[in-house]
Amino acid sequence: MRVLYLTFCLLIIACADQPKKKVVAPIEKEKTAIPDHLIGKDFDGEEILIGKVSLSQLSEFSAAWYTNEYNSYKVNQSILAEIKSVLNSRKVSLIMGTWCEDSQREVPGMIKILTEAGYSTADMEIIAVDEDKTTPEKLEKTYNLFNVPTLIFSENGTELNRIVEFPIRSLEHDILAILKGEDYKNAYAE
Repeated sequence: MRVLYLTFCLLIIACADQPKKKVVAPIEKEKTAIPDHLIGKDFDGEEILIGKVSLSQLSEFSAAWYTNEYNSYKVNQSILAEIKSVLNSRKVSLIMGTWCEDSQREVPGMIKILTEAGYSTADMEIIAVDEDKTTPEKLEKTYNLFNVPTLIFSENGTELNRIVEFPIRSLEHDILAILKGEDYKNAYAE
C-alpha cells in the first residue's frame, strides 16, 4: 500500500511540475491593400481586378477560388527538380482574368510551381485584364494577347515561349519544355 501511495504522490508532483503551455491566439492576417484604380466590373457588374497587380493583391482579391486551387494543386516533384535547374533568371509574365474560369483553374497551379521552384514571385509581372482582355493602361498590347491565362517566359527581353489558356501536356511538362528551348507549341500556335 505504501508503494502505491508513494507512486501516486510522485505522479502528482511530476504532473504539477510541468510547465503550463501557452495558448497563442491566432494572428489575424493583415489584409493587402487593393487600390480603387485596380478594381473594375465584368459584364455582369461583378468586381474584378484590372491592371498590374501583385501576387498578394491577386490572392487576397481572389481568395474564394485561389486558396483552394493553390492548396489542392499537387506539383510533380520530379519535373520540378528539372524546372529549378533551368529557371535561372528568366522573366515570367502572367496575363489573366479574375473573372475567367480558365485563369481560376490554371493560375494557382502556375504560381505554386514557380514558388516551389524558388522563383521570386515578387519579380513576376501579373496583369489582370477585363473580359475584353484589355487594361486601361493597355499593358496587354506588348504581349500580343489572344486568350487568358497566358504565362510568358522571357530572357534578356526576348520571349522564349508561352502557355496559353491551358497546358498541352501538363503545366510542369510545358514549363520545362519552354525553359529547355524545346519545340513547344501552345494550343493556339500556328
